[in-house]
Amino acid sequence: MNGGSRKSSMNGLVAIARRFAILAVLCFSIASGSRAQSAGSVPDVLPKARSFVAQFVEEFATIRYEEDLSQQKLKDDGKIAYKQEMVFDSIIRMRIDDEGKLRVDEQRIMEKTPVHVEKRPLLNTYGFSSLAMIFHPYYESSFRFTRLESDSLQGQSLARIGFEHLPGTPTPLLYQMIGADKPMELKGTAWIDSGTGEIHRIEAEFAFDPKDRDMPVKAVRAELVYGPVVLRDEKTPRLLPVSATIDLETPRQHWRNVHRFVDYRKYRVYTSLPGVAVQ
Repeated sequence: MNGGSRKSSMNGLVAIARRFAILAVLCFSIASGSRAQSAGSVPDVLPKARSFVAQFVEEFATIRYEEDLSQQKLKDDGKIAYKQEMVFDSIIRMRIDDEGKLRVDEQRIMEKTPVHVEKRPLLNTYGFSSLAMIFHPYYESSFRFTRLESDSLQGQSLARIGFEHLPGTPTPLLYQMIGADKPMELKGTAWIDSGTGEIHRIEAEFAFDPKDRDMPVKAVRAELVYGPVVLRDEKTPRLLPVSATIDLETPRQHWRNVHRFVDYRKYRVYTSLPGVAVQ
């Protein structure tokens, strides 16, 4: 490789890490058309999972949480070459707009800035606490679902449901290169309680258009883990996201972001008027 080609390649990798952002469920339209066919005994699980996610959407919009983010660049042996850590106060609001589109807006306020601001390339990822939107009723015609062999997590037997996005239908994942949002194809597996529909874990892989020369990406993987969380002034735990890990690999580079979601609590909005306090 000559000097000019090497410089061009490195500039491309810097652009990927600095300008590439994976956005989970930021903006999508209500799907239309026929429903994807389900195989095996999927129908006995999907309705419960969709009910769980629909309730999650309603309740999660009233919750705020601390998001601890570790942005890592990895060596060939998997060890961390360098990293940057930040802490956010986060809220995700979900609503249907006047055009019938479901909007999911994540607002993050930085509570803790990095001790050292890393100038070398890092990956930007956000919105992954809402990855379960794959199972939202709006998306039932955007994915093909299949029943896989059951598995056990922490001693609990769970149904495994495979999912694969149907090309040409709305997708809950976008990636951003140089300011442009583009859809991502995805497939993966979810671990679901067949009795309650509660989602315990999601693993997903993402694919890009091979004709997209801006994206020399080898693989992108995400893992979302749920756990029981007891909110303040409540006694019954809720199953909420506790961590999300996203890996992006090019033929020569590997980045990993680890999001940890802690300190869940309900948030309230106060409005001050002369002589009146409105909550």
